[in-house]
Amino acid sequence: MREHDDESAPEGAGGPGDADEPFYRLDAGGRLTWTEEGLRTYRRRFARFGVRIEAVETFDQYRTAMRLSAGVFAQDTLEQLAERARGKPWRELAEAAFAGDAEAIARARRRLEARGRLKVVSGSNG
Repeated sequence: MREHDDESAPEGAGGPGDADEPFYRLDAGGRLTWTEEGLRTYRRRFARFGVRIEAVETFDQYRTAMRLSAGVFAQDTLEQLAERARGKPWRELAEAAFAGDAEAIARARRRLEARGRLKVVSGSNG
């Protein structure tokens, strides 16, 4: 999914870069109009933060909504990763990495490596 940097502005209302933007169009006056893909992509994300996508009418409002919803987006990503990690040997390492705890990361890495060695040993006894 392509998103503008928070500090960047569009190349110009109706300018050459806008035609490539799959989520919205900007008219000459700077008014933002959502594409169907933009509505599908951002409606739920913004709504989870309390922003109605229909109320986002300018690039500055879009940029603000993106900033406000970034935490929700990150949380969604972490929840998806946690779901995928359920029952996986690397889950402890992923959780430690997200927590930023260096000791927990080292401990989880040692456990994961030990599990890997156990699999190699048990696999060779077949």
